[in-house]
Amino acid sequence: FDVEAVPRKYPVRYDESMNTVLVQELMRFNKLLNVVRRSLVDVQAAVKGLVVSTPELEEVGSGLFDNRVPASWSKVAYPSLKPLGSWVRDFLARLDFMQKWIDEGPPPNYWISGFFFTQSFLTGTLQNYARAAGVPIDQLIYDYTILDRSQTKDVLKEKPEAGCYVYGLFMDGAQWDDDKKVVGESSPKMLFSDMPMVWLKPIDANDQDKTANVYPCPVYKTSRRAGTLSTTGHSTNYVMTIRLPIAPEHSEKYWTKRGVALLTQLDD
Repeated sequence: FDVEAVPRKYPVRYDESMNTVLVQELMRFNKLLNVVRRSLVDVQAAVKGLVVSTPELEEVGSGLFDNRVPASWSKVAYPSLKPLGSWVRDFLARLDFMQKWIDEGPPPNYWISGFFFTQSFLTGTLQNYARAAGVPIDQLIYDYTILDRSQTKDVLKEKPEAGCYVYGLFMDGAQWDDDKKVVGESSPKMLFSDMPMVWLKPIDANDQDKTANVYPCPVYKTSRRAGTLSTTGHSTNYVMTIRLPIAPEHSEKYWTKRGVALLTQLDD
């Protein structure tokens, strides 16, 4: 990605934090792309005897042979438990998502799984609303609306009046009941289920319905559900908590014991 040309097309603007988010994401992807490209070229040269093989190059070669993401790639990449083949397909899909953003402008709905640093996107969306409404961002939280399955990314061509539409989440330990609009029991032999589009709508923290029967569902990047604190103060795996409606006969504790969570990507 040309990180010098993109800021000219999407300059830093007070009313559009997504421009900054995009440029920062491209810089992270460029770093990973450079590591992948350089290591693959060096491995080919080492196989031909043109350069001296190093332990790092041997590890990359072993990873390619074993269908495993090399450690040198994982070190600069986003969290993922996918085997190498699936990891590459996912990586290319992320690059395609970013390229479409550059070519066509900010999308009407966002693939939440495609971000390197998801928290910057979530904060940027809140920042846009806070500046437009003239309220402190510290007073804002997200309200969550689960849309009908018929409202896919191909159908929703317009942005919401506030916040954003996101897709690409998977539910682990339960499934979304489309008829009752609540968290429901998993289907037999189904470990994971797709979530419909979610509307993240900024609201004042004081306006949140504290009496609603909901399950505070954590969102993780991978099924490992564990990470470390990065230099930004955010977890490398935990993303956010989404309040999902639950049936009257169920309690928050019921789904907590089931270990229900949302994931941005699967392991296959």
